[in-house]
Amino acid sequence: MKNTMRFQKIGGSRQLVLDRAEDLEQIPLLDEALWAVTAIPTEAIILDREFLSFLDADGNGRIRPEELKNAIRWLIGVLSDYSGIDSRSDALRLSALNADHPDSQVLRASALLVLENLGAEDRTQITLAQVRDKKSIIAAGNNNGDGIITPANTEDPAVARCVEDIITCCGSKQDLSGEPGIDETILNTFLKEGTAHLEWLKTGLEDDRNSPYGGKAADFYALYATIREKINEFFLFCGGLIDETDSARFGTMQKIDPLSVDEMENFIRKAPVAMPTAANLLSVKKWMNPLWKPKVQEFLAMAKSLKAVESEEILTEKEWRAVEQSFVVRSGWDARKSNDKFDSLDLETLERYLSESSIAHLREMIATDLSVAREIAACDLLRKLILYQQNMLVFVNNFICLGDLFNPQKLSIIQPGKLIIDGRHFTLLTCVTNLAEHKRIIARSNICVMYLELNTGKAPDAKKMTLAAAITSGTMRNIFIGKSGVFMTENGMEWDAKVIDVIQQPVSFSEALQMPFWKLGEFIGKQADRFFSTKSKNVETDITKQVTNAANQKLPAQPAAPPPQPAPAQTPAVSGSMMLMGGGVGLAALGSSFAFIANTLKNVSFWNVVGLLAGIALIISAPVLLISLFKLWTRCISDFFAAGGWAVNPKMRLSRKMGLLFTYRPPFPKGIMLRKDLVKIFAAKFVPSHNGLRNTLLTILFLQLGALIGYLLYLKFR
Repeated sequence: MKNTMRFQKIGGSRQLVLDRAEDLEQIPLLDEALWAVTAIPTEAIILDREFLSFLDADGNGRIRPEELKNAIRWLIGVLSDYSGIDSRSDALRLSALNADHPDSQVLRASALLVLENLGAEDRTQITLAQVRDKKSIIAAGNNNGDGIITPANTEDPAVARCVEDIITCCGSKQDLSGEPGIDETILNTFLKEGTAHLEWLKTGLEDDRNSPYGGKAADFYALYATIREKINEFFLFCGGLIDETDSARFGTMQKIDPLSVDEMENFIRKAPVAMPTAANLLSVKKWMNPLWKPKVQEFLAMAKSLKAVESEEILTEKEWRAVEQSFVVRSGWDARKSNDKFDSLDLETLERYLSESSIAHLREMIATDLSVAREIAACDLLRKLILYQQNMLVFVNNFICLGDLFNPQKLSIIQPGKLIIDGRHFTLLTCVTNLAEHKRIIARSNICVMYLELNTGKAPDAKKMTLAAAITSGTMRNIFIGKSGVFMTENGMEWDAKVIDVIQQPVSFSEALQMPFWKLGEFIGKQADRFFSTKSKNVETDITKQVTNAANQKLPAQPAAPPPQPAPAQTPAVSGSMMLMGGGVGLAALGSSFAFIANTLKNVSFWNVVGLLAGIALIISAPVLLISLFKLWTRCISDFFAAGGWAVNPKMRLSRKMGLLFTYRPPFPKGIMLRKDLVKIFAAKFVPSHNGLRNTLLTILFLQLGALIGYLLYLKFR
């Protein structure tokens, strides 16, 4: 053990200090129960995703103690120099590799291969960007370890042409560089099928040598094979005729419309090569099918030159059967052709490609490519090492201990970003995947939490996310469902945020002290609004009924009877005198109230009044205040993270000072100049001024008048 474990109090619990690479050696020795976190979802960590995938060895989306300990053991074992870990460097110095570690040799070979393929001048170190540039690594090197060779793998144009022809004949596989190439399987297929085709070609060549047509046998056979089916059909039809009369009738058997293009095309396609004759003669001077006439003429011209027929204009059945018999061997040879893959290669070229030396050279090229497979595969291991060197210290400071979480100068890797809403910054945040489950657990934390729906981007690439934000200081009175804000990530991405739910809990002592009175004020306001709304509606209903009844009322017709006496005038419900009297009564009541209050309080001491008011306030606020203080004292930041699926060991209380770190109003810049309120400046120019003294005197006079009337009534009726 190179050093002694050091602990520091963080959030009320003792946690291991991890500020240098040597401290990593203590982690495998520390009991997991003393870790700050023992399991965390990878989606909750804002760090290189490939680094997290390497840590998450079983790929279950969570990082657990054994996975982290294995990663640390490998990291400190494969390196002999920890300076890159301390500096969080993304460049690995090859001299820092521990020569005694079994992976160091392949790591070094892989790094040198990458540097060589990229043409790097500095061969003493390799950066993460260089290792991740896989496309350039593969494209720049002749060999990439996939066992596939392309024409670009050789500088010999003849060999390159051979690879291209093999691809044409037997297909290809895609090389890691993206180019088509051949592997051992394709080469074996070419060797097997090409050898069979070569033997077939040699047999045909031998037959050509024995043919009566000499060197033109192949061309003459090609013409013969083209018209063979139609000529045989013609002589078959001729055999069915007895005399020329039958031949004449043959032409009348097909009735077609000569003006119909479709009928004519269909007839020509199905018609025999010529009109059948009883003499079994094919003459190019008579009518012939225009589709076949040129081919027949070409065949007869070559047959005449080869002395297979006597005339270029007439073909007898006897001559045709003689030509057919001469091609019996070649027809059998042609039938043995398996496919057309190798038609593009002549016998000499194919023979050269299939030579032992050529095939051996191609196999050697494939073997050379495969020889670097281990080094190419080790690129993953190389990236893993550099990512561990760069990120391991910062990760353990947000897992083994949570020291980075309380640094106000920067966001930690477990804080997804910063929420700006209500003129404040909120940094104690976590992403939510299961809202119902999160709300169920978060209630244990006694922390006031708002849930927000985040949106960014345009359709169809728009993204959505649900976020939980802790309100840890100030007040929550101005936070309500539907309120909007902005969420910003560490990389500068901005999201629109809207509050969709709030878990109400006490936020601060001052808010807890004011809350009962705010609640009382809200209750009185709602009740008063409900009362006056009801009264106003009742009055409106009564007036409507009275007006309707008056309009519908009619007197019965009685012409014989004397006119009825006019009804006595009814006093209006609200007349001028009534209004005057009502106003007087109101003033009298107000004055009487003032007099009563003054008469009652004149014998009561000031301190008794103060004590009475304080008692009322205490009765109203004490229970709520005590409960709020208890909840504020028991706020637990560990439960906040537990709601997000974390396994947190210590119970860290969210103190008042801690709350100020996570929810705060930014200060104004230094040296700012304060100016007069802009509203007052504009109001002074556009809004007419009022005589404030006159309004004040009228108010005082009204109150005095009410008090006087009340006092007079008190003297009269006491």
